[in-house]
Amino acid sequence: MKVAIIFIGTGRYINFLPLYYENIHKYFLPKSEKTILAFTDGTGDFPDDIKVYHQEHLEWPYITLKRFEIINKAKTFIKDFDWVVFIDADAIPVSEITEEEFFSDKPFFGVHHPCHALGMPPHTEYPGAFETNPKSRAHVTPDDDTTMYWQGCLWGGRVPEVMDMIVELDRRTHEDLKKDVIAQWHDESHLNKFYVENRDDVHVVGPECAFPEVFTEQCHFDPKIVHLAKDNSKYHV
Repeated sequence: MKVAIIFIGTGRYINFLPLYYENIHKYFLPKSEKTILAFTDGTGDFPDDIKVYHQEHLEWPYITLKRFEIINKAKTFIKDFDWVVFIDADAIPVSEITEEEFFSDKPFFGVHHPCHALGMPPHTEYPGAFETNPKSRAHVTPDDDTTMYWQGCLWGGRVPEVMDMIVELDRRTHEDLKKDVIAQWHDESHLNKFYVENRDDVHVVGPECAFPEVFTEQCHFDPKIVHLAKDNSKYHV
């Protein structure tokens, strides 16, 4: 299979790319042909299997809120792949993740948010981390199934369906911005609303693929992809 892996790293986040690149090739989907699409303002020489798209740094929260807009710039290139996977720049694979355990017959996948899996606030009672502002296109209602919450650091699926999702969520995000509305958790809020709407089509990847280094002592599962601590990470970057 041909897999496009999305890396967005502007400003200091470009510094994660060497370890990200090394560990993607060492641990992630070992039987697949992988190409990393790097959206960055960084310069220099890149390996042949990294496709670089210039992306200026946007101030917070727009660098994450506009994630779907950023990725959509590469839609023509991505259409030639079978699967597309977004992984945060500071989320690093640390043990083998096979195609069989990662992909399924469903068009989408998302990772179970580890804080939700661990029963940590605000996930202990409704609405948890879901957006409830009715002015936002990301808002959920009491009729929605909110028993699962996905983290925005890892998601993807089959290319045609995911690219259609990206176009739709880009549209919803801009509809919010026209009303001066920003969802509470930005792109993650919009992703969760879409996945709630399409729950039967979403394969859930376990929280070990979004292992929070800052909560290592609370986790009862072994890491497969580590979301690095901002300070004093044991993984040198």
